[in-house]
Amino acid sequence: RRTSMVAADGGAMTSEPPTGRRAKRTVRAPTKFVDEDGFNDADLQRALKASMKHVRRVSSTTVPECPVFRPTAEQFADPFAYIKSITPEAMPYGIAKIIPPQGWKPPFNEEAGGDGIPFDTKLQTVNRLQEGLHFEDGERYTRDSYRDMADAFKRKYLETHQRVADETERLRRENPGWSDDACEARALEEEFWRIVETDTEKIRVEYGSDLDADVYGSGFASVPVGSAAAAAGATPDSDSDEDGGVPHAWDFGELIRHPSNLLRVVGGDIPGLTRPWLYFGMMFSAFCWHVEDHYLGSINYMHAGAPKTWYGAPTHAADAFERAVREIIPGIFKDAPDLLHRLVTLVPPAVLGEGHGVPVCQTLQRAGEFVVTWPRAYHAGFSHGWNVGEAVNFGTADWVPMGRAAVNDYQHGVGKRDSIFSHEKMILDTAKAFVRRYGYGDESSREDQSLRAPWIARMADALRAELEIIEKEQRAGRAVVTSKGVKEVAGKENEASKHENEDENCALCKAMPHLAVVHCARCFEIAEKIEFEQAVARARAEGRSAAGAAWALQGGSSSERLRRMGRYHRRRRRNRPMFCLGHALDGNCGHGVAELVMTTNASMDELERVLGALRK
Repeated sequence: RRTSMVAADGGAMTSEPPTGRRAKRTVRAPTKFVDEDGFNDADLQRALKASMKHVRRVSSTTVPECPVFRPTAEQFADPFAYIKSITPEAMPYGIAKIIPPQGWKPPFNEEAGGDGIPFDTKLQTVNRLQEGLHFEDGERYTRDSYRDMADAFKRKYLETHQRVADETERLRRENPGWSDDACEARALEEEFWRIVETDTEKIRVEYGSDLDADVYGSGFASVPVGSAAAAAGATPDSDSDEDGGVPHAWDFGELIRHPSNLLRVVGGDIPGLTRPWLYFGMMFSAFCWHVEDHYLGSINYMHAGAPKTWYGAPTHAADAFERAVREIIPGIFKDAPDLLHRLVTLVPPAVLGEGHGVPVCQTLQRAGEFVVTWPRAYHAGFSHGWNVGEAVNFGTADWVPMGRAAVNDYQHGVGKRDSIFSHEKMILDTAKAFVRRYGYGDESSREDQSLRAPWIARMADALRAELEIIEKEQRAGRAVVTSKGVKEVAGKENEASKHENEDENCALCKAMPHLAVVHCARCFEIAEKIEFEQAVARARAEGRSAAGAAWALQGGSSSERLRRMGRYHRRRRRNRPMFCLGHALDGNCGHGVAELVMTTNASMDELERVLGALRK
């Protein structure tokens, strides 16, 4: 094979000038290599880099296992009571696996995913998952066509990558006590990290993630009336299916409404938070390192299909985890400080553990098993083939301090992000509902103390402690703002909020204040006028009714208003910035304090009344 040397500028190089002529430039050493068959310097450097990665790799399959729990039927009957009972042992690991007792495995609804309803997928380049790249849109599939694609991909991959079978056989010989499934799972895990870490071949997969269970159907089928596995209090008249069944005790739709789950009072439907999410995975499709929104906990169930490998880092190591990732890929974080909020980056568990001292554990989740993640526990993983999973968040009384920490981090931490819901509104609404239901502060309706479960007292203590913090912040913040001349109006009196249907984030810190929000009345007025004039001008240019355009701008009919609400609020955030009490005076519109208005959605008297009831 002949090769030619090429100069940096692409011109041919000679070792000496032609006879009789003076050289026009100094001879330099070759800086690029090009092979006539197309192999160039970039390919050579990539191959050398990959070779060094192979040598340096520390197998992530050696990461220790997380705790695995096998509850009795009695223990398993109350989901949150059981999760609380295992928290002291499991939380130091960040994640844990729960295997239901005999006869308690939730039946699978094979219609999950919709009958012929297409869904979007994310296109993941597995060999570049360490680079923090945004996932492209994949193809759209139906439930059945996705499975056909996933099965075909796995079959072809294993046929063309003999090393997976070889590794499986080696593990079988060296570990006679292991099952065939365990050997294959470990071999696929090793193959996955080889792809991610070495980047020697391009592997792309599609992940059907974050599918709203209300749209595509939950994977939980009902259980017969009278079944021991039925949710407490469930009857054929409540959430029953066509066959008269009732929800399983661990059905995620039931967990959202569980008395111990504070998220049941969060206003609005938020998929994944107040509604479950469905997931369709294929071999090597991955969920990258992340914590749940607002540092919530999560429960994940594998309905059917191939296993899924999980990795977790505990709550107490979250700061160490974030420092380690920034040290491992500093260049990416420089350009994207909010990288860990994007769910697009994988760092090998072994690198985190052995190189940076971050405790990481793992587990293999099979069909019929639950995986629980605790608040602010980073977790990641990948699928071993086609599978169907479902997930939902939860927040109990024990989570409340962590929820406050999340809001503070969103406001002041590296890589700010919008809050998903108002923490203070959720606490106040929960506290008010709690006081009404359990008679706190009302001796005439108070239940006998002996009838109150211990969790009720814990809930009261948690709500009281958090509401005291909120009350102090609100009192101090409102005093500062009004002392500067900001006008205060109640929410129902505020004309600027007449279109409000959802909470807004502070334009500066990303918090979702809700209880007291500040805006510039002059900015609102100007933005309203500009939008009105633009809408009328567009209508006239298109030959439409100007009056109709103005009506539509305000939302039109009720159905039209709902349809336009998402676009309307995006426009509001851009043209009508809102601020929390801490940033009320930091807006730079230039209209002066006299134009500022503070809208309050809860009075200080109301906060005091609820607090007083909780203290009794």
